[in-house]
Amino acid sequence: MKGAPKSAGLALHHVHLNSLKLVEVLRQQEKRWLNAIPRPRAIILLALTQGLASFNLAALGTVAPALESSLHIGNIAYGLLSTASILTGAAVVLPVGILGDRQRRVPLLMKLILLWALAMLLSGISPGYHWFLITQMLAGAAGVSVGPVIASLSGDLFPPSWRGRAFGLIVGGELLGAGIGMILAGTINTLSDWRMVFVVLAAMAVLLTVLLGKGMREPERDNMDKLAAELAQESANHPSNMTDASTKSKRYLIEDIRKKSIQPVRKRILPEDPTQWHWFRAARTILGIPTNVILITASSAGYFYFTGLLAFGILYLTQRFHINTMAASTLFVGAGLGGIAGVVASGWIADFLLRKGLITARIWVTGIAFLLTIPFFLLALHTNQEMLEFIWLFMGSAALGATNPTLDAARLDIMHSRLWGRAEGIRISLRYVLEAAAPFAFGWVSTHFSENYCHLQHCGDGYGLWISFEIFTVLLLVATLLMLTAIFTYPRDVATALFSQQVRKPQKHS
Repeated sequence: MKGAPKSAGLALHHVHLNSLKLVEVLRQQEKRWLNAIPRPRAIILLALTQGLASFNLAALGTVAPALESSLHIGNIAYGLLSTASILTGAAVVLPVGILGDRQRRVPLLMKLILLWALAMLLSGISPGYHWFLITQMLAGAAGVSVGPVIASLSGDLFPPSWRGRAFGLIVGGELLGAGIGMILAGTINTLSDWRMVFVVLAAMAVLLTVLLGKGMREPERDNMDKLAAELAQESANHPSNMTDASTKSKRYLIEDIRKKSIQPVRKRILPEDPTQWHWFRAARTILGIPTNVILITASSAGYFYFTGLLAFGILYLTQRFHINTMAASTLFVGAGLGGIAGVVASGWIADFLLRKGLITARIWVTGIAFLLTIPFFLLALHTNQEMLEFIWLFMGSAALGATNPTLDAARLDIMHSRLWGRAEGIRISLRYVLEAAAPFAFGWVSTHFSENYCHLQHCGDGYGLWISFEIFTVLLLVATLLMLTAIFTYPRDVATALFSQQVRKPQKHS
């Protein structure tokens, strides 16, 4: 403990590095890092696991008409199903985040998936609304809780310069899960009934558990420490060599932080390994990072709109264009493919700009994506043609999806690696507490502004949901403005996390 300030001082003293040597160190370390894992298999398994919560929400959205008819409920009671599920997940995700920092994460993921499978099975045999509500709360507890475990695993599996691309593919699983859930739910509901939808989802979750147990091994937790140690040693060995990198050399986030002498916030450099910290101390540290608070708030605003869209999108299309659930599901899923394209593209674009020397690339890409969602969704709401609706929804989904991988990668950049699980747990909990109100809020607004309240000629079926989607686009503007403020705080918070990583070698934990 006493030696910590001295180590921090050494790291701070040697801010200027030989960038050619630094790039070579990073390349060699990240090459060893990446070669130690089966990347495609890890990404596929994590992407499928990430999609659990979206599977459930998408299934609920697809069978909404049948569910409301069978359980004799309206839009508000239906919206409460998603709200209760999300709130339960928001509560449970905090202790799961602690476990993610202290226990083996692959077995923990397998237990959560099996719990989710049980919830799906119980949902399928629900005798009434209240039983179904309880089983959805159980599904939310398991499905939402995989988030911090996946974030912690991803941070140790993928080095900083690869995280944008990796998260682009993993987050794509969340949107792909929503798409697959809608297609499966729509098909099964047409061939059988809504109960069989949840039974099939339970069987798929059991299969995923088997695949995860066979195909994923626990990564080491000290990859970031090794990387930081290499950089600190390089700094000590070459304190005065200031050679510009060749124009052909790739540039990395950490290189730019050091080369441009971006100073950490000294009072926030961690004095010790935070693995065993009390939860309140960890939470205070996590929420004391300005960029983290900004990113949490911005992502919550985006997910609020996404959740409302997921919960009521198909119902809106059936009312708006007088089509059946299967046709609306196909239209909605096709438009949702834009989200998958967005998450994959934004991760690659941000990493490319990062290598070109734009330190705040992930922040800029996220902010621009939030901004683009507004005109695309407004254009979708103001058309009466199915083809134009599909095009604008596709573009809006692409823009909204593009915000996710860059936000996820940026959150790891600004956080000590031994706090990743708890940081993600806090982030998901706060996000879902705000987001949980989305289905209920969309349902309430749609009921308050029903067709009976509109006397204009253009008003028709689906008017209430149309008003809901239009009113809540203001949240996307709020997210855009927040990302502009993060441009000024992000570089120093990344530097602070890097220097905290160098302070003291962590204790050995499994």
